[in-house]
Amino acid sequence: MDLVAVARIGKPRGVRGEVWVDLFWKALPGLRAGGTVWVDSGGGPRAAAVEEFFEYSKGSVLKLEGVDKPEAAKELCGLELFMPSGEVPAEGPDDFDTEEVVGYEVRDDGRGRLGTVASVSSGPAYWTFHVRAAGAEFEIPAVKGLGVRLDKVARRVDVDLPEGYPGLPGSR
Repeated sequence: MDLVAVARIGKPRGVRGEVWVDLFWKALPGLRAGGTVWVDSGGGPRAAAVEEFFEYSKGSVLKLEGVDKPEAAKELCGLELFMPSGEVPAEGPDDFDTEEVVGYEVRDDGRGRLGTVASVSSGPAYWTFHVRAAGAEFEIPAVKGLGVRLDKVARRVDVDLPEGYPGLPGSR
């Protein structure tokens, strides 16, 4: 069976053995009560039944069968959860790994080539591309208003920046 990492287990939550999980995908239909996930604690992935899973404004919470105390939940901290590849949604065109886009060319619709992605950081609401150009470094938040589009085949980030955008080479 081909397994794919779908989340990382965080800190324990509460006294029932629940844990916070950091999901690598926005939606995982197979991650639900009665489902199965695989946990790798160093000796290879082992199946674990999902007793409960829910999401709310503070994050995603998972409860595995047999993990009933905070001490047992603490032993899972930092481990990855896996699911069969057939249960994991295919990547959408706007999904990306932050390391994947480092080195991508950044092109503006009206100005042409602006530079290359030096790094990517995540904020509370959006990703920020840190762009390095000849004699300048600037940031572009990945928001629709700036027309940010990824072209994975061309290894490029296309943007449509407004006139007077701060930090662009040649602007004041």
